[in-house]
Amino acid sequence: MKRVVVTGTGAITSIGLNSKDFWRSCLSGESGISPIQKDGLQLLDPKYGGQIHNFNASEWIKVNDHKSIGRGSQLLIASMYDAIKNAELKPETYKMADLYVGTTMGEISIEKTDYNRHLEEASPQHLLDQGFLHTLLANACREFELQGETMLVANACSAGNYAIIQGYEKIRNGEQSICFTAGEDPFSTIAYYGFNRLKAIAAKECKPFDAHRDGMLVAEGAGCLVLEELEHAQQRGANILAEVKGYGVSCDAYHITAPHPNSTGIIQAMEKAVKKAGITTDDVDYISAHGTGTQANDKAESFAVNQLFNKKVPMSSIKSMIGHSMGAASLLEAIVCCNAVKEDVAPPTINFELKDINCDVDCIPNNKRSFPIEYAMNNSYAFGGANSSIIFKKFRDNC
Repeated sequence: MKRVVVTGTGAITSIGLNSKDFWRSCLSGESGISPIQKDGLQLLDPKYGGQIHNFNASEWIKVNDHKSIGRGSQLLIASMYDAIKNAELKPETYKMADLYVGTTMGEISIEKTDYNRHLEEASPQHLLDQGFLHTLLANACREFELQGETMLVANACSAGNYAIIQGYEKIRNGEQSICFTAGEDPFSTIAYYGFNRLKAIAAKECKPFDAHRDGMLVAEGAGCLVLEELEHAQQRGANILAEVKGYGVSCDAYHITAPHPNSTGIIQAMEKAVKKAGITTDDVDYISAHGTGTQANDKAESFAVNQLFNKKVPMSSIKSMIGHSMGAASLLEAIVCCNAVKEDVAPPTINFELKDINCDVDCIPNNKRSFPIEYAMNNSYAFGGANSSIIFKKFRDNC
């Protein structure tokens, strides 16, 4: 089997419009939460989320008409440009890459087309075109002239991890030498209304693992990893950030929105990831938590971690800073893992004030922490009980 390494990262978030600024903001504990600026939410309360207010698509989109493609495509393409820059890829190399994209909502044009339908008004053709999920892939492939395999992974909030897994398997099995694995979601009124109806949205701050946590915050963003086969990366002199060592996936088969009360699926995903990586639970040094800030999720994840691990593994949730960016969430959290093993430092869980006895974990409260990180685990869970964990390792040439 081939070794799979990460050679580039790209990020478009509310705390950074590129991967480097995003990582710096994560370490400093910067919050990207702000009052929501979007039509159609006037009657709802609370009104805070993780929107990206200073993103200018015209600065990123070079081939597509930035005015006619959806915001999801804009964010995706921008994150890919950032990853290409950081990986120092030349067109003749990246044009042959596969593309795997994770998403929850795809594009959000339906918010406008359905409203127009209600008014019995016609929608512009470009809005109708955005309604097809494949336009995300089509727009990205057109922008970069990609000639490899493409796949959209619509696996809700764990879609980013599943996209990484697709690329990892293709390279590990010798079927491809380079892949873009990405996740994206624009800010969605539909998602906001849905979580609001579930009474899952926080009043103002996301407080993962805190005793007074009161929910998650809807956000938007995009993230991208460049995965390469080790020899392919070394031959072109790439700067290797981390190695992907293994993954685990499972399904709770329990409830459409709630985690299994015994955290069965979460535990299975982590166990599988550790086994495929060829390590033990004692080897895991850091966990990038799913950490949504809801009562049920944080309790279930804390229980699972304490059941599986014999030590208090430091873990943190960047959703405390940027909110829940849906399909982009686990991809951005994978970027955190890559930087953590590269630099031996982990970002904090901000807004933490009071320990919850049902969340007896070391959540790296409020301030970053430097310590040796050889292996990092990225956890991500989705509605329907779709659980995933990925192990990233500090890159060493001989192991």
